[in-house]
Amino acid sequence: MKAFLTTLLAILCGGVLLWGNIHWDNKTTISASEPKANTVQKEPTKKREVNNLEKEKNEPEVISYTKNWPTEAVETFKQAQEEGRPYRILLTGSSAIGEDPEGWAYQTKEELIKTYGENNVSIEILKYEKTSLQVVQEEDQDEIAEANADLVIFEPFTLNDNTFGVGAENSHLNIETIMETIKEINQDTVVILQPPNPIYNAKYYPVQVEALKEFAGQNDIPYLDHWTAWPDPATTEINDYLTNGEPNEKGHQLWAEYIIDYLISKN
Repeated sequence: MKAFLTTLLAILCGGVLLWGNIHWDNKTTISASEPKANTVQKEPTKKREVNNLEKEKNEPEVISYTKNWPTEAVETFKQAQEEGRPYRILLTGSSAIGEDPEGWAYQTKEELIKTYGENNVSIEILKYEKTSLQVVQEEDQDEIAEANADLVIFEPFTLNDNTFGVGAENSHLNIETIMETIKEINQDTVVILQPPNPIYNAKYYPVQVEALKEFAGQNDIPYLDHWTAWPDPATTEINDYLTNGEPNEKGHQLWAEYIIDYLISKN
């Protein structure tokens, strides 16, 4: 009898130990497979901290690229960043803008987005194969204004005006009309004028371009004199950059580099 009780007690003790071991194994397995509550809470916080650090690092660098811009344009750029929206840039003018992707405007657009980032800038391109008079008569200035750009790089059809007999004085009046329409939509829009491309051995056209430069100076309009980057238009060397009076691939590259160096200061 005593031996029987001893055997029964041994069996019961073994069962208790086996059950306890199985229970402990299940508990530790479940605990190991479940993420800790404090780990789940900390991960998004860490990610936000990294994003904020990247933002703080990138913003001063992006602003530094605007060193060449008019003061008003720099201020509206900072304002756009504070509002958390892309800064809107419009490149507009005649067919001298070129075609995608070789045209100077399209090269400039690509480089601006690459440098500033899609979150910081948006670029629109509008071109018209018209004179400044036709643009105003057909009210294309409304489309230009409705782009609601913060910054407009405007090539005001001077070569077309010269070709089709729109004199400098009337050309300037049309520029004023276009700019006034732009300002009606957005008073803070900054407009920068630039001439079309030079052409070989022209007589009156350079005079009209010089008048455009003087008009800009008299009215405190920023002016991009990219002609300084081209070969002398009085020499045949200029023809290496033109085809039928418009920039070829080499000409668009030269023009784009000038505009990009202005809009993206890395010095």
